[in-house]
Amino acid sequence: MLAVLPILAVLAAAAIARQHFRVARNRVDATSSKNTSIAVLPFADMSAAKDQEYFSDGLAEQLINDLAKISGLKVVGRSSAFQFEGRNEDVREVGRKLGVANVLEGSVRRDGNHVRITAELIKADDGFQLWSQTYDREIKDIFGVEDEIAQAATEALQLKLLGGNGRPVASNLRGTNPEAYQAYLQAQYFSGWGQSKKELGKALAYTDQAIKLDEKFASAWALRSSVQNEMAEYGLIDSTEGYRMARDNAERAIALDPALASAYLALANTQIDYDWDWDAANISLTKAASLEPGNVEVFRLRSHLSRILGNLDQATRLYEQAVALDPLRPNSYSGLEYLLYVGGRYEDAQAALQKALDLNPQATYVHLTMGEALIVEGKPQQALAEIEKEPIEWGKLTGQALAYHALGREQDSNAALASLIEKYGPAGAFQIGQVYAYRGEADRSFEWLERAYKQRDPGLPEIKTDPLFKNLRRHPGYAELLKKMRLPA
Repeated sequence: MLAVLPILAVLAAAAIARQHFRVARNRVDATSSKNTSIAVLPFADMSAAKDQEYFSDGLAEQLINDLAKISGLKVVGRSSAFQFEGRNEDVREVGRKLGVANVLEGSVRRDGNHVRITAELIKADDGFQLWSQTYDREIKDIFGVEDEIAQAATEALQLKLLGGNGRPVASNLRGTNPEAYQAYLQAQYFSGWGQSKKELGKALAYTDQAIKLDEKFASAWALRSSVQNEMAEYGLIDSTEGYRMARDNAERAIALDPALASAYLALANTQIDYDWDWDAANISLTKAASLEPGNVEVFRLRSHLSRILGNLDQATRLYEQAVALDPLRPNSYSGLEYLLYVGGRYEDAQAALQKALDLNPQATYVHLTMGEALIVEGKPQQALAEIEKEPIEWGKLTGQALAYHALGREQDSNAALASLIEKYGPAGAFQIGQVYAYRGEADRSFEWLERAYKQRDPGLPEIKTDPLFKNLRRHPGYAELLKKMRLPA
């Protein structure tokens, strides 16, 4: 599949977020209890050579993961929190844009194996400092420092009121080889900042290095699985082999650490995108949610699974919660846009589209999705104008083939479809089948959908909810395809 809505999206410079986004009515809301929401900003690299960004970012990301384990605490996702890296923005503005009452920030100064870490917890509404501490440690003691910071923050927020009961918040990294941990942080850094073959390749190489240094490093195995899932999804490696390795590595991580949420999330990704094992994916996601109930990826993936199974209301509620936890991530809104379109909420979809473009004017896929919504609404001329703005070529060709047909311009539709087939062929099997389905050419559509089935195209499960497949739903081949994919009729 030419990834229409990638789960892991390209980060972009964010514009100011509107605090009250009207379609997110069912979001996670911590305003009723002032101390139940927090954003962990990337720690500043104060090292002389300014070459420890991967280390300072990694520390902040690990704290996000640790705090996400606490039920009842709203923890802003990495994508949104890291928008403020290097910006030195007033903490009150940070709190307003992220919708949180508290901000945890700090700095890292490293000299050889010695590291000095400062951490500070601040009330976002008035800038009042709730807690601060400086740690002078050796690298080998870094895991203990992370535990101490997370625990001190939870105590300062009085999380006993939330059911935390004062239990220590411990990371999954105790006992890890410090050199392996540094390689892991490098892998995490590259996996978080790009989707190119070069960046993901570097991430994979660093996970290999971490595992070579410490073969029992469960988090490195889980990250390796996540990177392999992403590379397989984007066609950067052979999908069959990529997903097989991703599954094996996730299962290895779980065997090493059954309490590692990231491992269950990576396994669920494989089970959804390639195995099409919906029951197994639900089990994996339920386990991840029990371990890290505040993890934004838990909400995102549970929404994705609900959508595939046809539970659109549930999928939308879950995705609105993901948006609330990651409000400055452009693809949060493009994902919400798609759900609102599929659910027939076209006006709300338009609002989500505008939000995505406010955050990133070059956002991909949003114009295509909005164009498809306008086609379904019966507004083909507006749809074509929207689709012409789509920056991804395959997306523009897909949309043009659809819009031209809706306008009765069959020659133009045929030309766009021919270009899509010529340039993107097997990788676009799902999109090609989608165009033929909308044009009422069922036999040609099923030819391409069968190709998509054989190559385990991760887009194929969308046939159950995608309005553009309406013409196929009374065809006997449609029910047979759902049955083969173990999707409910």
